[in-house]
Amino acid sequence: MDIEASEHFKRTFQEGLRMKLKAIITILPLICLILAPAILAANLEKITIESLTIRQGEEARVSVRLDSAPNGLAGYEIVVFIEDGEVADILRAEFPEWASLSDSFIEGDLVTLKAVDLEDKIKPGATNINIATVVLGNTRQGESLIRVNVSKMDDDNGNPINPSIEPGKLVVKGATPSGIPLVIPLAVLVVIAATGIAIYLRRAWKLRSREEK
Repeated sequence: MDIEASEHFKRTFQEGLRMKLKAIITILPLICLILAPAILAANLEKITIESLTIRQGEEARVSVRLDSAPNGLAGYEIVVFIEDGEVADILRAEFPEWASLSDSFIEGDLVTLKAVDLEDKIKPGATNINIATVVLGNTRQGESLIRVNVSKMDDDNGNPINPSIEPGKLVVKGATPSGIPLVIPLAVLVVIAATGIAIYLRRAWKLRSREEK
């Protein structure tokens, strides 16, 4: 009897396990179908920071853009920062026309930017959206990545936007060489021209002297 009971328990357990697996296999496609829109919507948007190459001492105007807004853009709060603060300083931030309400706060190598589209100018389906422009100054030779952290970004329906981030790169080359190398060729030209004139006048004087004799 013990053996029969054991076999019965084993068959019952295996049958229950098969039924559970069958139920999971049946429900799984339905779950995927429900979650698909959210999965597809995740990180479809991308923020791109402009890359620039400038000379030491020049200002750099770095554009921050959102590539698309399928459901519009209500507003955002982001932090833009220079990875290597020795290369440049953040001077100020400029906002696009659509940002009817905006604010910025500079703290060291980073700036916090806030903007709201009160007039609903960024419509669903908008692309290549100017988020802000960050102006860098006191640039020094070197290079650094420029990154963005998104604290909050919402679409017109109040749903969060979680964009991927493409950092920018600032390359600062050495200062433009002084004007000395440009002066030397000019001086040489002046000397050559003066020498040529002197030779011409000397020959003309000799020729005139011979004719008078």
